Amino acid sequence: MAGLPNFATYFGRDGMMTALMMQPIWRPAMSAHVIASVLRKLGPHGDVSHEEALGEQAIREHAEIYDSLMTVYEHESADSARADRALAAARDVLAQLRRVRENYHMMDDEFQLPVLEARYLSDSAVPAADKRALLFGTENGATRLSLMMRELALVSAETQPYTRDSAAQSLVGFEKLDSTHWRSASWRDSNDGYGNGRFAMDINAIWAPRALQATRIILQQLYSLGIDAGALDTVLPRSSHTPLHDWLRDTASLARAIDTWRGARTHFIVRFDSAHVRDRVQAKLAWLPSSERTYWDKILARTGASRDSLVFLALSLDSAGAPIPIVNTDPATDLFLSDFTVSIIAGRMQPADVLQEVAPFVRAYPVGLFIAGLGPVVSNDAYASQSVWDAFRQDAYHSPRVVWGREVNLLLLGLAKQIAAGYDTRGALIQPSLAPYVRSLHAALDQTLAAVTSSHLEHNELWSYRIANGKLLPTRYGTASDVQLWSATDLAVQFALSTLPR
Repeated sequence: MAGLPNFATYFGRDGMMTALMMQPIWRPAMSAHVIASVLRKLGPHGDVSHEEALGEQAIREHAEIYDSLMTVYEHESADSARADRALAAARDVLAQLRRVRENYHMMDDEFQLPVLEARYLSDSAVPAADKRALLFGTENGATRLSLMMRELALVSAETQPYTRDSAAQSLVGFEKLDSTHWRSASWRDSNDGYGNGRFAMDINAIWAPRALQATRIILQQLYSLGIDAGALDTVLPRSSHTPLHDWLRDTASLARAIDTWRGARTHFIVRFDSAHVRDRVQAKLAWLPSSERTYWDKILARTGASRDSLVFLALSLDSAGAPIPIVNTDPATDLFLSDFTVSIIAGRMQPADVLQEVAPFVRAYPVGLFIAGLGPVVSNDAYASQSVWDAFRQDAYHSPRVVWGREVNLLLLGLAKQIAAGYDTRGALIQPSLAPYVRSLHAALDQTLAAVTSSHLEHNELWSYRIANGKLLPTRYGTASDVQLWSATDLAVQFALSTLPR
């Protein structure tokens, strides 16, 4: 369940992300349990259920459906067949008002499931018999293997347009919410969470490329378990031909898709020189109430945060494929999932590339994300349009007014992972040249940890602040859950920090 008292229900994304974050301290059987739970709730086309509606919530949602069906019935007097179908469907809904409803409109969870599956199936500590037991166990009359392949087929279909044509407008995009807005169908699921962007950075630059890499690992592991392409072909959905059908026999086509999607992040890179940074920050401060403007002016004077240029990954792209320049915490997921330090040691990356991704987290707000005594806010819209400022003012859930505990833990786990990878089993740096890089990562970790600890709200789902008498005061966020599934990941953070060489 996601959390109490507000969310006493299954949340697919929350379960999968928690399983990924808890892997160092959970037994593999927990990952298998989460995978089975997600597969049990798959939609007919392989969609992952984001959450379930139970009891009164199910009644409310069914009541809306009943009302819409009866509206069709009442207005279709000229088409008796359609009216009869609407009436029959309405009666069916009315007869099962308390039936559990699954929500399938989120999109990031489709790309998270393969990552979790790949990590479980490639875990050498898990006996082959346990892996086969997971795969050939059944959910609602179907083997988990067939459900897994159904979901991978959906992922292959959703990523196909960009594989064919690597233009920004071929990326995985949100659906229309209304005539002027796109639905926020990833973890920032408030209506304004993505700045009314169509193409989310987290889905396209972080999750989709990894889902394709995970697909390759899954197929390799299945083959090693004696499940060949012919056997997999028999459990693939027959209703439509997807790239997955071809990938089973043409691994080169899958490799090309992976290579193409690795370049998706380039669409989201934003670079501003120091003059633009100063101009946009001053414009945002002029828009704020005077008490807040005065406070942040003092922060800028003390930190000098606006003196340098800024590089970050935009939160989303608009419908034309242009970046919506909102600084955000989603690169924390990239740090958590990636083996950046391993790539540096192997000579495939430079330390500066990783430190550039970390920099916005520790650069003082209102330029970057960091607020002393509070933590890294989940977004900074200073470089976006005033319409975005106005929207976040009305809906602060994913705005510059909040710190999310989930994002803090992803950042801390990601930094700890990259630091640990720089040391050998004796606690010595693998390469002496790594010393400045590791020190910078340690400084970012210590700065973040000190800020969130000082807030005294670090175990909450999310928290906010207010400015009074010239001081910034951390405050609870009104709808935050007291007991959140993410709270369990605090244990993974404590373990990671306890094992770091100093």
